[in-house]
Amino acid sequence: MNDDLRRFSIPHRDTKRWKELYNKRTSVERVFARLKENLTVNQLHIRGIQKVKTQVFLNLCILLASALAMFKASVRQRCA
Repeated sequence: MNDDLRRFSIPHRDTKRWKELYNKRTSVERVFARLKENLTVNQLHIRGIQKVKTQVFLNLCILLASALAMFKASVRQRCA
């Protein structure tokens, strides 16, 4: 198992647990891509780790608020 981790992974490939972990990884990568493309996390013009953390946290709040607004709008359209 230590020879080739891609071939012998824990949990084993194509098991239910592996698929759950892979789906979580995919969704996290999708969030990172949205942060980089839409919310300009790649183009920060501030210095200091605390300021960067604050900026990224605010961007995550914006991403969450926009997803919530889109969800509420879709619910309203289904009800109408």
